[in-house]
Amino acid sequence: MQFDSERSEISGFSHCFAPPTRCPYCDDRLIAPEVSEFVDSGEIRHHWTCEACRRESHTSIEPVAQ
Repeated sequence: MQFDSERSEISGFSHCFAPPTRCPYCDDRLIAPEVSEFVDSGEIRHHWTCEACRRESHTSIEPVAQ
């Protein structure tokens, strides 16, 4: 998953968010991960369960050097 230039205007905040995540099995939109974890290397892992097909999937975000 890569960050995109899409902006969110929720509650007056304007932050950069990842594009919507889709289920790799049925292509339904995934709204929020069941669990997110921060790994020592700086990676963030998201564990998803699709509401449509009930299958589980995982995504990760690698740290970005600044």
